[in-house]
Amino acid sequence: MHQIGTFDLENYGDLLYPILWRRLVERKAKGEGVRHYSLLGGHAPQQAGFESYPLQDLFHAAESVPIPNLIMVGGGDLLRTDSHIVAAHYHTTHARRFGSLRRSIGIGNSFNYLLRKHLPRVDHAKFYTECFGRRRMKDCSLGPFLLDPHAFKSGTLISYLSCGVPHDFALAKRREVAQVLDRASFIYVRDEISANRLRGAGVRKEINVAPDLAVILSEQFDYASESRKGRQILSKFGVKEQQPVLCFQSNPYPGFREDEICKQLNQYRQKNGFEVALLPLGFCHHDDIFLKGLAAQSRGALKYIDVSSVFDMISVIAASDVFVGTSLHGNITAFSFGIPHLFGPLPVSKIDGFLSLVESPQELKLRSWTELNSKLEMVTGMDRAIFSKYSDTARARVHRVVDDLFEILR
Repeated sequence: MHQIGTFDLENYGDLLYPILWRRLVERKAKGEGVRHYSLLGGHAPQQAGFESYPLQDLFHAAESVPIPNLIMVGGGDLLRTDSHIVAAHYHTTHARRFGSLRRSIGIGNSFNYLLRKHLPRVDHAKFYTECFGRRRMKDCSLGPFLLDPHAFKSGTLISYLSCGVPHDFALAKRREVAQVLDRASFIYVRDEISANRLRGAGVRKEINVAPDLAVILSEQFDYASESRKGRQILSKFGVKEQQPVLCFQSNPYPGFREDEICKQLNQYRQKNGFEVALLPLGFCHHDDIFLKGLAAQSRGALKYIDVSSVFDMISVIAASDVFVGTSLHGNITAFSFGIPHLFGPLPVSKIDGFLSLVESPQELKLRSWTELNSKLEMVTGMDRAIFSKYSDTARARVHRVVDDLFEILR
């Protein structure tokens, strides 16, 4: 079985999918192996413990892959046709280091990029995305993760696993999107917003809707063990063991003011006796830089937790008494463990879609950072059994859909 996604980016959420899916396959389809593919391939970042292979290899090696060839696409916001935006995301991740540039666009293009970078009136980001597209997405005419079974040999099964649709498809693309997805063996999207966007594009194939796959995380990682490990990690960064912990994460975003966030966190810390742990989860979104800035502004009152392992990130969240972040999967990890949590005020539909599908209160999403203190008082006052009830229901719904998927793939 092959799984395709963005497993080559330093992003906590993207790296959870192959970890969780591989363990699910081991349990539900004994004897079946999983081979992972991403646009770049290579050893997975953040000590995730697996390899992925360049997506182009899957196209070119299709004739040598045994039938039936099972291809799982997902999860994440992968059902999209804006390949240039995907390429631009790789640019923000890889443009800082020559080694990363060389791997993503080739040595010749890398030298050209560096030469052009310092010339006036040259759009070096556009140059990178064009090179990346030609080198890494040349067989993906519709979108890098919208795969037509007709591009492979007869008998290939393509399914979509816990995918999101980040925006409506352009009118000119909808017919082709519908044709490709109607040929899929199975479609599982992670919220009703995504399902409606597919239906709006004309997709007639049955669309299965269930919460994001990551809600099952607490079945595969023991809460008590992870919490103990997380406390040990936190203590290395000066977090007092006897103090309750507020785990905070945020990507930089236009309109997000460091001084306001710092003020809100400090007020809560001083009033309620919490330690505040700043945990980076989205290095590809530069949240590590943003959080280091908050720690510096607080003069050490807010503790930056300098971990790079995805497994350490799971542990730190498990050790927290409350989680606040813009990361969807940071919040879903807290949700799965039954930890009170708040979504930061990012204007993205996937947060609203998740809250609606798991029937959590929409008040768990902040409208702005100015209401952080009042919302923290609300969420920490809620019975943790309520969060556990929501997560139990969400996990059961995921398993129903995944069991249907395995029935089709058998």
